[in-house]
Amino acid sequence: MTQNPVPPLPRRPAWDTAAELTTAAEQATQDRIFLLTRPKGTWAVPQYLDPTITGFALCGPEGEQRIGALSGRRRLPVVADLAHYEKSTASPETPMLFPETLFGRDGFFNDMRTRSNSAIFTPTAYVEAGEPAALKAVRAAAQEVTRTDVVVVVPLDVTWLRDNKIDQLIAILKAIPHPIALVLGGQYNPTDSYADIMRNLRRVYQEIGRVGPWRTDPVTALDAMAQGGMFAGIGSSGSLRHLVPPGQATKITARFKPSVFIPELLHFFRADTLTERWANVDPLSCWCTVCEGRGLDRFDSYDTGVDTEARAHNAASWSALWAQMRALPTGVERQRWLAERIRLAHLAYETENERIQQANAFKPSKTLQRLAKLAEGATPRVIEGASTPAP
Repeated sequence: MTQNPVPPLPRRPAWDTAAELTTAAEQATQDRIFLLTRPKGTWAVPQYLDPTITGFALCGPEGEQRIGALSGRRRLPVVADLAHYEKSTASPETPMLFPETLFGRDGFFNDMRTRSNSAIFTPTAYVEAGEPAALKAVRAAAQEVTRTDVVVVVPLDVTWLRDNKIDQLIAILKAIPHPIALVLGGQYNPTDSYADIMRNLRRVYQEIGRVGPWRTDPVTALDAMAQGGMFAGIGSSGSLRHLVPPGQATKITARFKPSVFIPELLHFFRADTLTERWANVDPLSCWCTVCEGRGLDRFDSYDTGVDTEARAHNAASWSALWAQMRALPTGVERQRWLAERIRLAHLAYETENERIQQANAFKPSKTLQRLAKLAEGATPRVIEGASTPAP
């Protein structure tokens, strides 16, 4: 086992003109939001993804084989996350699950780099709550990787972001000398679970500087990119926006109709829910490149083609928000822009309920409510890596 290296300094956010991209992993991920999807049935990189500001990821064990066959994979960074953490728990002895072949870890890395020609995501297992030895083993395994094209996946229970554990988490993650894809596990939306999660996530971005939330939703991803996160990954489906810990049965009822992202509300709603809410009024419309002004009530169907179009709308609409924010040159401007979007979205729930004359028909998520509260009266601070205090 190697000695713990001196923790590297946080990378400056990509909007910092003095930032330097020194590794292949940074070049592939920095200041991009990835769309995450399942390998099954995926044969091409979606054309609606902007090659300058987004990336594409296959999540699941089949991604190792599928990634090399994707059409259009040279347009933008394409990565594979084997997602072993969905079924396997990390232990001090086995924090990562490399294939048992003669070529071992190095063979896995070389093969993945050849297939993707991009960053390689580690096959990390899931770190449960109250298991610091397993988390430290993930750190030690990451420190043994001397390549510069690796992103270390750190999937862990959301309680690691609570006030009583956040200092230990940051101390451990700081000693990982690679970009980090942070996956939060828990039932429903993990960031809704506790009031201190979003505030402490901001601490992680600001004090480490090379972390991105992975398998998350648009509002959490955008908040990361405003607060100094290196990258983010938004799931194309609910199961890829939230991680249920291995061994736990999901408490979310099976959904066969699409979930639809409403840009004005910064949240997803079931297509049949939208049909019901808008039964007697005009639906909200969307001007993303997929919708082009059409109503958002058109996805209430079991048809796979409708589901595909709904997912395309979802990605195109959050990509449009990301494009607006990414164009801003400084952290303080990004923070102000997002704070205003969150304020307007929070107010839009009451406005929409009044418009359709249904009290509490649409309710903001706890995460959005907490971000709105954080934005109240707060003067955003310019982010300068580890020197930036937490909000």
